[in-house]
Amino acid sequence: MSDEDAFFRDYAVSHKKLSELGFTPSSGSKVIVKDCTILAQSAVGVAVAAAVVILSYVYEVRKRMK
Repeated sequence: MSDEDAFFRDYAVSHKKLSELGFTPSSGSKVIVKDCTILAQSAVGVAVAAAVVILSYVYEVRKRMK
C-alpha cells in the first residue's frame, strides 16, 4: 500500500466522522467578505476620528480669533 492510498483512506474516515458530527466547512468567500467589512468599518472609524480632530481644531482657532 502506498502513502497516497493510506492518506486517502485516513482522509475518508476523518471526513465521515466530521460529517456525522455535523461539521460543514464554511466557504472562503464569506471570510473575505467579513474581512472587507471589518476593513471598511475601520476606515470609516478613522475618517470620523480625523474629522472630529479637524473640526475641533477649527473650532478652537475660531474661538481664539474672537
